[in-house]
Amino acid sequence: MCLACSTPVRGENFGTECLADVLGPDAVETTDPTRPCPDRGIRTFALAAFGLAVLATALPWSRFGPGSDAFGAWTRSGHWSLVAALAAIAGLALTGARLLSRLREPAWDVAIAGLGALVVVASLLSVLFPPAFSRPWLGPWFAVAAGAVACGASILAARTARQTSAGGI
Repeated sequence: MCLACSTPVRGENFGTECLADVLGPDAVETTDPTRPCPDRGIRTFALAAFGLAVLATALPWSRFGPGSDAFGAWTRSGHWSLVAALAAIAGLALTGARLLSRLREPAWDVAIAGLGALVVVASLLSVLFPPAFSRPWLGPWFAVAAGAVACGASILAARTARQTSAGGI
């Protein structure tokens, strides 16, 4: 009997197969053991990567001019930096909701991986097309790295979840 399958009853631990004998005939027959979630660690890693992408929006996104102060991604003149910042926040929220809820639809994984890819693309476009008369600096590069890790971790979590559900675990 594994720890995940054990149920404490009156100071002792019993497996799901023995609960009916221990609890008696009045016990409800809906003993549903919790399914193990092997992709939880990967999803937590994706959540941390999205958190780093959100923190990257607090860095300066250009060396001088608009976006050179703290929270450089949040300037009106840097259109792509705003897209990257909003995608990072949405990815953080969706990944947190996916971890905390029991939603098992694969559309969540596709949306989360897409948001990670959007952070990467928008950050790279912010590097290629910075605001007028400025040069990119630290923020977009950190956002590219964090977005790529978040996208990769989300894809890996989706594959792990699909293999787990196909394997009957």
